Amino acid sequence: MLTIDLPLPTIDLLQRPQGPGRPVRGRALRHADLAEAQTLLPAWLALDGDVRAALPVLWTRLLGQPGFSAEVIEDLSLPPGQRLVGLGMTVALDTAWQARLRASPPPHAGACWYRDFIDGRTAPLDDRALGRANAAGQVGMLVLHYAQRAIDPSRHEVQQVMLVAMQLFRQAHGGLQLRDVWQEALAEGGDYLQGMGFRRRTARGPGQPDLFGLSRDEAARIFPGQPVRDVFHFVPPVLGFSGAERRALRLAVTELTDDEIADEIGISGHTLKKLWRSVCERAADRLPEVFTGAAAADADAAPGTRGPEKRRHLLHYLRQHPEELRPWA
Repeated sequence: MLTIDLPLPTIDLLQRPQGPGRPVRGRALRHADLAEAQTLLPAWLALDGDVRAALPVLWTRLLGQPGFSAEVIEDLSLPPGQRLVGLGMTVALDTAWQARLRASPPPHAGACWYRDFIDGRTAPLDDRALGRANAAGQVGMLVLHYAQRAIDPSRHEVQQVMLVAMQLFRQAHGGLQLRDVWQEALAEGGDYLQGMGFRRRTARGPGQPDLFGLSRDEAARIFPGQPVRDVFHFVPPVLGFSGAERRALRLAVTELTDDEIADEIGISGHTLKKLWRSVCERAADRLPEVFTGAAAADADAAPGTRGPEKRRHLLHYLRQHPEELRPWA
């Protein structure tokens, strides 16, 4: 979700003298982030005033849906409420929007999608629809927008953010049997997208963002290594988690605590413990190799409970196999 072309309001992560390193991490956007996230919209994204004002409500409706992905990058050395230094959002498109981007893509596609969502003309694919599209290899993803506060790639701090952004791009798109991925960029931002593996789809001229994309057929002709090409690598899932389990696990792989997960998805700690038990039992039944070494390290854990070592092994497996966190018909 990388578009390095936008000056943003300054919470400057470059002016502090602690040296080149920063405690930067990527994670899922949470409801508590919504106000701060609004400050990380690209300046060139042509949002109507009513759409911009409605974004916190729209994001509240979208968060947690399987066809919508929102990630932030935060600098933990900044004060709470001022830590976000990058924001990206991606949506799984319905067939009409996919056809539109192939045939006649509109400028400011992210803003157009938000307008269609407000007006009820489109929505992210729900669990069942995304599962069917995934099994059929017909998933199309659009990066609605990405922005980061500092953009000079010669700075260590910016390089850190870029690296995390590429990891989050893989996280947002990986594990799906993709047909196409699209993202817009303005001016030199297109060079970065092409460096990631995107192909230019439009040439609109100065002041207008261009659309970049990559299809499964194009990706098959590129050697592995580029972030966009690599998200087309796909194997079917084997664990068969439920929608509720996948939602909790998507948060868990970003290292949220149980309290944070329960608060974000609106369940009790007791319910989350039952969910973890179910998740670990299913994984142990269908793919016991996931827990190789966990039984000995967790020998004192009560039967049927997860234990910290079991959880660690499972989350390590899921980070390597994002398809297990995706719906599958």
